[in-house]
Amino acid sequence: MVDRIDQTNARRAQNKSNAMALARAGIAVFPSNGKIPLIKLYNRLDSEISPDEREAVIARAHEERKGAYTIFVGATTDHGTVKRMWRYPNDDAVPSVACGPAKLVVLDADVKFNGPELIAKLFEEHGGVPEGAPVITTQSGGRHYIFSDPDNTFTNSAGQLKKLYGCDVRGRGGQFVAPGSWREDNKRYGDQAALKAFIESYKAGAIPPLPDYIVELIGKPVADSVDDIAPSVEREIIKRLEQSEIPDWEELCTPLGEYDFDKFQVENAEFKKLYDEPSANRSDNRFSAARRLMTEWSEMTDIHLASFLKSWEGAGEFVDGKPRSGEYNNRQIAREYLKNKGLIKPGESFGAVSDEDEDEQPTKKEAPYVGLTELLAEPETYTRWIVKHFIAFNTTIIAAGLWGAGKTAVYLDIALHVALGLPWHGRKVDKGIVVYVALENPHDVQSRIRAWCKRNNSVEFEDSFVLYRGNCSLFDPRDKGTRDEKRIIKLANEAAERLNLPVALVVIDTVSQAILPGSDREHGSLFVNSMLRIANATGACVTALHHPTKAGDEVRGDGAFQGNTDGVVLMSRDKKTGLGTIKAGQKFRVGDPSKVNFGYRLEPVVVGKDADGEDIPVIIAVEAADPVWTVDDGPDEGNEQEVPPAPDTPNDRPIAILRVIRERVESIAANTGDAPDRIDIATGEVLRLWNIDRQRRGLSEITDAAVCSRLLSKLVESEELLKVGENKRSTAYRLAA
Repeated sequence: MVDRIDQTNARRAQNKSNAMALARAGIAVFPSNGKIPLIKLYNRLDSEISPDEREAVIARAHEERKGAYTIFVGATTDHGTVKRMWRYPNDDAVPSVACGPAKLVVLDADVKFNGPELIAKLFEEHGGVPEGAPVITTQSGGRHYIFSDPDNTFTNSAGQLKKLYGCDVRGRGGQFVAPGSWREDNKRYGDQAALKAFIESYKAGAIPPLPDYIVELIGKPVADSVDDIAPSVEREIIKRLEQSEIPDWEELCTPLGEYDFDKFQVENAEFKKLYDEPSANRSDNRFSAARRLMTEWSEMTDIHLASFLKSWEGAGEFVDGKPRSGEYNNRQIAREYLKNKGLIKPGESFGAVSDEDEDEQPTKKEAPYVGLTELLAEPETYTRWIVKHFIAFNTTIIAAGLWGAGKTAVYLDIALHVALGLPWHGRKVDKGIVVYVALENPHDVQSRIRAWCKRNNSVEFEDSFVLYRGNCSLFDPRDKGTRDEKRIIKLANEAAERLNLPVALVVIDTVSQAILPGSDREHGSLFVNSMLRIANATGACVTALHHPTKAGDEVRGDGAFQGNTDGVVLMSRDKKTGLGTIKAGQKFRVGDPSKVNFGYRLEPVVVGKDADGEDIPVIIAVEAADPVWTVDDGPDEGNEQEVPPAPDTPNDRPIAILRVIRERVESIAANTGDAPDRIDIATGEVLRLWNIDRQRRGLSEITDAAVCSRLLSKLVESEELLKVGENKRSTAYRLAA
């Protein structure tokens, strides 16, 4: 613990010191979390922001954050301001550089698109990286190539550089993490030597501008490329905008409306990022958003574009009179509409970035309506299960249970089975990434995970299970999505890409914590909308743990928890017997609710000793179908069963294994209604059940799992069992029909 504290203090001190060094060198700096700026108007210099604008921004920020702490506005070159910026809650921030105020432009070579290798070859063809240009290794293995931009010529538009060389551009309106930055996860952007070299080059004016061959690939900045708009056409559109009633954007995006906006956000990652994380340059935001929308919907009218812009904070504030900085009026809407009408060419696409071949044909857009004949001709779609007949991909579930029911224990058990691809309660599991958001007591959750691994002989997860243990709020009064929501999505998708697995499950433990500062009585719809955004962006089942009411209602609070989700799962436990049940609630449209009926019990597992040498037990959930035989005077005294001693010859062992499998399968089938020959039992589970049976019959424990595996193989050869699963970790068996 002391080492961890020392490392945290060292990291914070280094980042703060680096930020002060950058400011002293005249480099505009501000705090970020590595991707997201932690201040308003980060890409403008604080000394150039008017007092009125500063007060307005601070007032809005205090309203959003309930006035919890001092708000800074703008990047700074004042080291005294930096000292105050890097206090709580920004003490874990890394220093980022504002490209516009620093008059820099950065080429960001993305590993995902093979950017570092492609751009390196381009530089080699032209004699290498221009002398004096700092090159920084990012935390993901990418590269930042830093160049000067004295006239602030470049925006964040990359042109052909992105398509051909896998590089983004960060100019005015953009930012990059400074060299030497040290993140909370211990990943770094270059080292201190790289920071020193960058500062020295900047102070000496030795950082070169972008070479011409790069400029040609980026192209002329788009905002300056269409200046020949006819005044008469512009006036005509302005007049129409002034005389028309602008509809609400939400009305245009209903199921029977003009635009499937939710689907567009899911399919177009670049637009989604712009929409959720707009830059401080409102003009660039309006142009970029309009271009992507009008590319997707070529028949979009100026009235509908106005509707979108007025609904989106990233566009700035709409005014009737002459606009100031951050504001716009009908003239700006008309110009954005006309500029994009002139720029968009037939067949041009701004679809979601992917690793697919660029020549691949785009997916046909699904029509918003369909006739019966055409509908019947379409290929049938099927539910894709995570846990067969229980949990499906891209769904939302509220799991409710009273305090003491064991909600955390149960869903950790489910989550860990999914992360390993192991059958759960006899049901087939599709292995995938799991993100468990532990909010009430993350250290207790960590102990439960260790206890589960100890009991189930599992120690390696390949990072397919991710424990999110920081603060997390999924409440946004604007219904735009919080920073934490975006972090969860990013974390899940990065893990999926790294391990080549689908994102299967996101568990929010609990609603009461994640909805703060909102209320489960009033803001359920906003919370469920956050769950839906996470599900749509990752493809996972998003499950939130919650409570029923004292009066006996299934779910406490806002009716949206039941009405707007795909289903409710109920957990309850009998205090006398200790046995718990998991059942489908009244709302359950994921599958067949009659197949959601599982038994569980809570079991203590000793994970260590306390200071007095006494055992430290941790509670986990196990199947209620587990036999509870004992050999001492423990808590289960009285449950002992008289069983005959058993011979233990090589011929007897496969018979014993088949017997315990049959007992388990029949017990599960009695609870769930599943056919016995459709229930899967994992290899590790077979060994555990066999050893329980051996213990009650006075036989020694089998510690070598290979012994069990060989006997299972013999039962497969004799056609008593069928083997299912593709790899050693997720291998399972079921009874032959």
